[in-house]
Amino acid sequence: MKDMKQWLMVAAVMMLCGTMTGCNGEKAQRPVNGTMEEAVAPGEAPQAVVDLMKKVNIDECYETLMEDKTTGVSVWSLLNCGDTVSCEGYGMVVAKGDVKTALPQLRHGRMPRARFDASTGDLWILGSDMEGTGVNVERPYLLRFDENGYANIANSIDPYEMQQALCKVLTYSINGEEITFYAEGKPLTTVTNTVKDMGGFMDDAIYVGEQISYGIEGPITVHVTPGVNFVVGKVLHYDDMPTISATVTLEENGPKLSDFKVE
Repeated sequence: MKDMKQWLMVAAVMMLCGTMTGCNGEKAQRPVNGTMEEAVAPGEAPQAVVDLMKKVNIDECYETLMEDKTTGVSVWSLLNCGDTVSCEGYGMVVAKGDVKTALPQLRHGRMPRARFDASTGDLWILGSDMEGTGVNVERPYLLRFDENGYANIANSIDPYEMQQALCKVLTYSINGEEITFYAEGKPLTTVTNTVKDMGGFMDDAIYVGEQISYGIEGPITVHVTPGVNFVVGKVLHYDDMPTISATVTLEENGPKLSDFKVE
C-alpha cells in the first residue's frame, strides 16, 4: 500500500509537470494581460479650439499633414489657438477641393499621420488617446466623404477594443529569464530578460495596452510592445521587449488580426 501511494504521488507530479511545464522547464502558455479596464472615453476639446474652428481659416496655427493634389484631399492639424493658448492636441481640418470639414473633437496628439486611398475613398487619420512617459496609445480614424464633399468619421478603433483583440491571440511562456511570445499558439520570438533588480516576475508577468501604434501606409497594421510586470514596483518595464505587428481587418464584431510578425 505504501508503494502504491508513492507511485500515485509520482504520477501526480508527472501529470503536473506535463500540465505546467511540459517536463522541459518551460511553463505552459499564458494569455497576456491588458492594462485598460474599459473603453477609452473620447475627451472634450478645449472651448478655445471649438470657438476657433467655427470658422475654418488655414493659417500659421495649422500644420499640413497631407496634401494630395490629384484628388484635392488635404488634412491639417491644429497646433495652437494663438500665441498663448494651447489646443491640447485637439482639432483637425479635412478638405476635398474647396469643401472644408472642421473636426475640433478629433484628438491628433503629438505625431498625427494621414493617408487617402483614392481607390476606396478611405481617408485614414492617426490620432492619439494617451501619451506620456512609457505610454503611446494611438487611435485610427476612418473618414469618408459624402456627396457634397464633407468628411464624416465612419469608424475608429478604440484602444481597449484593440487591447482585448490582442489579449485573445497573444500568449507567452517563461523559462528562467527567457520569455517566449506566441500568436494564436505559434511561437513568434524568445527574448532574454536583463532586469535583475526588480525581484523577479509577477505571476501575471506580461501586459499590453500602454504601447499601441499603427501603420497606415498600406493595409492597416497594429504595432504593440508588451511590458513586463515585476514583483518590485507597479510600473511596466519595456527593456528587452519585442514589438509585435499584425494586419488589421475591421469587422462588425471588432478588429480581426492576422499575419503576425516581430519587428
